[in-house]
Amino acid sequence: MSWNMAGAKLFEHLDPPPGPAAGSYITAFRNVWDRGIGPWLGSPQGEGPDIMLLQECIGFEDLSPEPTGRWQSGKTLLEQIFPGYECFFFPSVSSHKNPHPGKWKRYEHGGEVDACIPGYVDAQQGYGICIREGLGSRKLWIPHRDPRNASPDADLPGPDCHSCFESIGFTPGLYLGSRDTEPRAVLMGRTRLESQGETRYLNYLNVHLNTLTGEREGNIRLNRMASSSRLRQIDLILDNVVSAYQEAKEYKMPDTVTGGKADIWIIGGDFNATYDAEEIEHIRHMGFVDAVPDKQIHDADPDSPYHDQTGTKWSIHNANTPAVVLDHIFCGLEHSSFPAGGVDVSGSRRPYRPHFDRTEFASDHAVLYAKIRLQA
Repeated sequence: MSWNMAGAKLFEHLDPPPGPAAGSYITAFRNVWDRGIGPWLGSPQGEGPDIMLLQECIGFEDLSPEPTGRWQSGKTLLEQIFPGYECFFFPSVSSHKNPHPGKWKRYEHGGEVDACIPGYVDAQQGYGICIREGLGSRKLWIPHRDPRNASPDADLPGPDCHSCFESIGFTPGLYLGSRDTEPRAVLMGRTRLESQGETRYLNYLNVHLNTLTGEREGNIRLNRMASSSRLRQIDLILDNVVSAYQEAKEYKMPDTVTGGKADIWIIGGDFNATYDAEEIEHIRHMGFVDAVPDKQIHDADPDSPYHDQTGTKWSIHNANTPAVVLDHIFCGLEHSSFPAGGVDVSGSRRPYRPHFDRTEFASDHAVLYAKIRLQA
C-alpha cells in the first residue's frame, strides 16, 4: 500500500496543552483506517497490507530536559494509527535542521496558529514505512566477505533495525522554505518472502519526487523544468539504487538458502508525475509493471464528484478541478523484466478516496493498494 497522508496540515491544528499535540490527528487517521480503509480492503480485522509506504508523515522530537509526552515521535504516531504494524519514521525536513522561517514562522509563538510549536521541539515531516507484524525486515547487506558461507539467517537484524533501511537524499540545494526547494528522498527497505519452496528478497523503495509551484497549469517552461528534475531523480533511483544492488553480488541471497531466486523490486509513492509523463514512461521502459493499472477512484462517498474519475490526487478546495494521477506502485524483477507468464496484479484495487470526519486533516491523495503475484 502507498499513501501520501498530507499530514503537514497537523501543524495548523495542534491540540492545546497539556494533552498530546497530535491527539486529534491520530484519532482522525485511526478512524479512517478502522472504518474506511479496512472495510474497503474487505478485512477490517484481517491482515491488511504487508508493507505500507507513506509520504508526508509528521512527528515531533521533544528536546527539553524533561519531556512530557505531549510531543510524540513520528514512529509513535504511526504505531497508534496503524496497530499491528512495526512502524518506522524518516524525517526529511524539520524545524531545527531546515529552519527557514518561510516554513516554520507561522507555527511559532506569536504566529498564525493558536497552539504553537515551542523552540525546544523539533517538528518533522517525512516518510513512513510500516511492516505487518510477523513479516519482518531484513538487512540490506550481509556482513560476510563471502556470502556463500553465510548462514541462512545472517540477514536477520536482531533487536536493531537500523541496517534494514537506507535513506538516499535528493538535495535540491538551499532550502528556502518552499515546496520547490523541499528536500526529497527515496527510502529503501528489504524483507524476505518464502513461498512454494522459493525464497526471494523483496526490495521496496518509498519515493516522493520533486514538484514545482505552478506546474501543470499551462506554463510549458515550468512543466519541462519540473519533469527534468524528476527524470534526474528517477535516474538516480534506477542507476544508483536498483542497479547498484543488482550489480553488488555480495548482497545477494546466501547460497546456503534453499530455493533462492531473483529479487523483486517495488517502487511506490508520490511521483508528482502524471501517468503519461516522460519520467513514468522511463520506469516502464526499464521493465517495471504498473501494479495498480485501474486508476478510477473508488470514493468512500459514491455521490462524490470524484467517484469513478481517473486519478489519485484532487483539490481539497475546488471539487470542479479534475483529479490527476500522481501516485504509482511499480514492480519488477532483479533483471528489470518478468519471465514468461509475467506478473498477476488482478487482485489490486482502484485508488481509494477515504472520508474524514475532521476535514481539516483530510488527505488529498488516494490510497493505493497493489496485490502482486508472480506467475509460474
